[in-house]
Amino acid sequence: RERFATLEIVGVDRSPSAIARARERFGDDRCRLHVHDINDLGALALGRFDLLLSVGTLHSPGIVNSKTLVMQLVQEHLTPTGAVILGFPNCRWLDGEVLHGARPPNYNHPELSLVLRDVDWCKRYLQQHRFRVTVTGRHYLFVTATRINVERAAPSP
Repeated sequence: RERFATLEIVGVDRSPSAIARARERFGDDRCRLHVHDINDLGALALGRFDLLLSVGTLHSPGIVNSKTLVMQLVQEHLTPTGAVILGFPNCRWLDGEVLHGARPPNYNHPELSLVLRDVDWCKRYLQQHRFRVTVTGRHYLFVTATRINVERAAPSP
C-alpha cells in the first residue's frame, strides 16, 4: 500500500466517461488522466514508464492500429527495465452465456483466430525485442512481458 501511494499513474482513453470514472477513483495529484486518441500519444509528451498496461484497447480494428501502437509503446514509452501487460478480450456475454472468441461476419459461431493472431504478433514482437513473454488467461488473454537481463560475462582466459 505504501509503495502504491508513491506511484505516478497515467491513463489515456478516448472515452470521456471512462476518464471521468477513473478520476472518481484515482483523482489525486499522482494521476494524470487524458481524454485522447491513443493513436496519437506523441501529442501528449507522456515520457517513459516502468509498466505499460493496456487491457481491452488493442482489439478495435478501424479505431486502433494495434501493431503500430504496441511498437510505439515499447520503443518510445517504456524504460529499459520496464514491463508490459496487454489484455485481449477473448469472450462476450450473450443472454448470460459466455461465448469465447470473436464472431466474424461470415460465421454463425465464435472463432478464435482473430484474437490469437493479435496475441501471437505481440508475443513475437516482444520476444524480438528481448522480452520474456508469457500468455495466460481465459476470458481475457494476457500477454505479459519482462525484459531479459543479459549480463555479458568476461571472456575466459
